[in-house]
Amino acid sequence: MNDWNALFDEVKAKGQFGSDAQLAESLGLTRAQISAWRTGKSDLGTLTKLKLLDVLGYADLRSAVLSLVPEKSRDHMIAQHLLLAQRVTRGAQVVEEEVQPIQVGQHKPETNRLLAALPAEERERLTPHLSPVSLPLGHVVYESGDRLSHIYLPTTAVVSMLHVMENGASAEIAVVGKDGLLGVTMFMGGETIPSRAIVQSAGEAYRLSGDVVRQEFARGGAVQHLFLRYTQTLITQIAQTAVCNRHHSIAQQFCRWLLLTLDRVESNEIRMTQELIANMLGVRRAGVAEAAAKLQGDGVIRYRHGVIEVLDRPALEAHACECYGVVKRECDRLFSRFL
Repeated sequence: MNDWNALFDEVKAKGQFGSDAQLAESLGLTRAQISAWRTGKSDLGTLTKLKLLDVLGYADLRSAVLSLVPEKSRDHMIAQHLLLAQRVTRGAQVVEEEVQPIQVGQHKPETNRLLAALPAEERERLTPHLSPVSLPLGHVVYESGDRLSHIYLPTTAVVSMLHVMENGASAEIAVVGKDGLLGVTMFMGGETIPSRAIVQSAGEAYRLSGDVVRQEFARGGAVQHLFLRYTQTLITQIAQTAVCNRHHSIAQQFCRWLLLTLDRVESNEIRMTQELIANMLGVRRAGVAEAAAKLQGDGVIRYRHGVIEVLDRPALEAHACECYGVVKRECDRLFSRFL
């Protein structure tokens, strides 16, 4: 007989979930349901047990799991389960392979535009406290509700900030790369982060402890000024994303997402499946597939095996809505003041 507590805990560990409640969302359960099961007041249910076994690779159960998904919200629940399976698999690979830390100096702190914009004296004061870290694809940097201990300044990694609903549905609210930092709530008076941050493009970043951030912010100098200006650009991106999701087509949202991501990577290729892009945008996969097919037919992109290659950037910008331009101009305005 399977020890379901042990299996649940194994999935939680491999998927890097910070609590039972966080894993419950990915399983389509509520906190109350998990609590009742943990205390012996209820059972997990057949579908949930199959989900746990499937993502752990105990047997070829994928077809059985998906056949049991109820018709209501079927597409969303299937996508949610496939994302859970990918997250657990990646977590297991990280543990098994012991992902190698990046070499210090492989990418200098100045690769991050915020650090590059600081006066030399301020940057030199921060440099000894910067720790290089590797961020693999799918790694959860922060989970909603986590207490912050560090901020992250990406150099080559790109991280999506997602808002997660009680039913497990999520949508991207902002994307952060070499242009910014993760963890603005630390210096804006908050102790926890309200969104999930997950790596959408593997790469590197520098980590800076909360104590150093607060000390530097309290000085009232260039660090404080620059970080506050970046927060303004982040707010602009979040607000514009909300407007775009409400008023523009899936194709336009897809183009905006491609351009924002392209600005933060070192090539014209983006490694991301259509399914994951749909999850980021909070839309149906079919809509993303249709938009990608149209762009490929027009010669704007080439899509193959989870890799999107942008062939004609001007044409991609022409297909995008005004939202990309609004966000880019705000970001450019930030850095123009420090060049």
